[in-house]
Amino acid sequence: MAAHRRPEIPFSDAPRATCRWCGDSILYASGPRAGKPDARRRWHPECVDAYNQSDPREARRRVRRRDRGRCADCGLDTYALRRKLRGRGSHRKLRALGFQPRKSLWELDHIVPLVDGGSHDASNLQTLCKPCHTRKSARETAERAGRKRAEAELRILERADTLLADSERILAGLEQP
Repeated sequence: MAAHRRPEIPFSDAPRATCRWCGDSILYASGPRAGKPDARRRWHPECVDAYNQSDPREARRRVRRRDRGRCADCGLDTYALRRKLRGRGSHRKLRALGFQPRKSLWELDHIVPLVDGGSHDASNLQTLCKPCHTRKSARETAERAGRKRAEAELRILERADTLLADSERILAGLEQP
């Protein structure tokens, strides 16, 4: 399973009164049945929260509630733009601004990309309008390509140094009869 997808449920076949996430027994906390197995439940409330935190759809919902559709880069309120451009000709106007009309006007963005070691944590997520997200993604891709190119050049130089040192050692051995 891909790292960006929701993780597998480890105890998916667990019987009732056993948490499907952690595998521990679920017991009544209070009342006349306190300490006895609660057969009505299949998840601890804490485990449900942990499982939902790993869901990319839930991350998008949390960021939408937190940022309310406002772009972190340019400050554009995508919800207000959608309301303002309702009606005839809205598709043409949205395309002129760099948006795709029938889709969301904002993107969930990782501040530090996952490929560079970022996480799905809420502090690493932000709202960007589509044009800003496209620019940021292109810039990050170009930076990554530059880093890879520099690393490849460094490996070539290190290999050349090694070959030069080896050839000098061989020549020194031939000259000492």
